[in-house]
Amino acid sequence: MIRDSKYLKTWVEINSRALRHNLRVVQKHVGKDVFVICIVKSNAYGHGLLEVAKIFGSRAFEFSEARLPKIYFGVDSIEEALLLKKTGVKNSILILGYIPYPHLADAIQNGFRFALYDADVLKECARIAKKLKKKALVHVKVETGTYRQGIMQKDIAAIAELFRKHKNVIVAEGIYTHFADTENVTSLYYKEQLHAFEESIALFEELDVAPRYRHVAASAAAILYPETYFNMVRWGIALYGLYPSKDIQRQSLNKMRLKPALTWKTRIAQIKTAPKGSSIGYDRAFTVIQPMKIAVLPVGYWDGYDRRLSSKGSVLVHGKKCPVVGNICMNMCMADISRAGRAAAGDEVVLLGRQGFQEITAEEIAFKAGTINYEITTRINSLIPRVVI
Repeated sequence: MIRDSKYLKTWVEINSRALRHNLRVVQKHVGKDVFVICIVKSNAYGHGLLEVAKIFGSRAFEFSEARLPKIYFGVDSIEEALLLKKTGVKNSILILGYIPYPHLADAIQNGFRFALYDADVLKECARIAKKLKKKALVHVKVETGTYRQGIMQKDIAAIAELFRKHKNVIVAEGIYTHFADTENVTSLYYKEQLHAFEESIALFEELDVAPRYRHVAASAAAILYPETYFNMVRWGIALYGLYPSKDIQRQSLNKMRLKPALTWKTRIAQIKTAPKGSSIGYDRAFTVIQPMKIAVLPVGYWDGYDRRLSSKGSVLVHGKKCPVVGNICMNMCMADISRAGRAAAGDEVVLLGRQGFQEITAEEIAFKAGTINYEITTRINSLIPRVVI
């Protein structure tokens, strides 16, 4: 695939220096003895699975006093894990999402770590591992209050007993849970979840099958609450220079400065002048009240540029913020570039990121679209080229 942006109509630039900076910052924040799971699921939150894995999997991360602990990669699916391994990734890979039964053998055979949250799956893994003559390495997911995947508290003792019974073929390498609302800095619900998690660990310790790694903190908790670190943390959104919420951003400015790593660009395909009284786009949703210079941009909701930004969004042209006008189409949208100077077809346009002294953030777009910054980057179509700079 062509990666030189001059050949591209829309592309995403990934700043490798920003990614490296963020990993160093977050690692320093939790301490050099805490293991890190770099969450690269869902195309690395839109940043490019393989591109990001290559950067984080390199040997570039080293403090002056000591090398960083071993880095794990966290993915959602067996397909993501196999893709990483196929492209030469040597880091341990943890599959956090659901694995269909026919793929459990693939996970075990390839040495992938994976979430275990069901007794029947545990028994099936033990059977497969015995047949393959290879141990299954799992991270036990405990339900503490989100009611997603996870073993209910009342079933923990029975699960721990199954691990003791099958310890020759299945290893509880890790144990973890996920907080429900640590993005809300006024909530103390995480303390209840933390207590339930510690009780679960105790049940495993009683049967001498205590997992080596314990992890509960994703980006939000890892930024705010040192008591949640244990010996492993899961860094997701913060790796990419984005904060889990505005409140956390405000509280963490004296603790860590993150750098957004993603810039989304397109080009002007055509420029035309729309006279007063004309309408722009489908449904005639925007009416021109004075002559307007319109830029047609070859990007739309198929690309991940949210239709909810119709006549709400902005783009950057020649360092000027220009409003999106009319309804966003499947493969195109239009912007008023009347104040953008001598713009021409082929000129770069920034949809998300910085150009000159202006910036459009994921948070700004999320606010206009009525969603969160996670969704804005993650939904950028994975077929759009990612160009590492």
